Amino acid sequence: MGVGLSAGLINEVAMTYGYEKLRFIRPVYINDTIKAKVTIKDKKDHKKPGYGIVFEALEVFNQNGELVMVCEHLLLVEKKEANG
Repeated sequence: MGVGLSAGLINEVAMTYGYEKLRFIRPVYINDTIKAKVTIKDKKDHKKPGYGIVFEALEVFNQNGELVMVCEHLLLVEKKEANG
């Protein structure tokens, strides 16, 4: 669920390319409320022309502000046209 909260934020047609350093820090219980914080850490070209990989740090917190999950989420994204 935590990763799904960020779906469409970076690029609505982005696809998950993988996960690195995935850790479940604390349990999440029924009726807990979670929120996700996403920080873009890096980007690089992909071998397929017109595409790239975005590396985002994802942190998921419960309603008490406690960190419950962390990971590095890799996204395959279509590049946007440069303006001008």
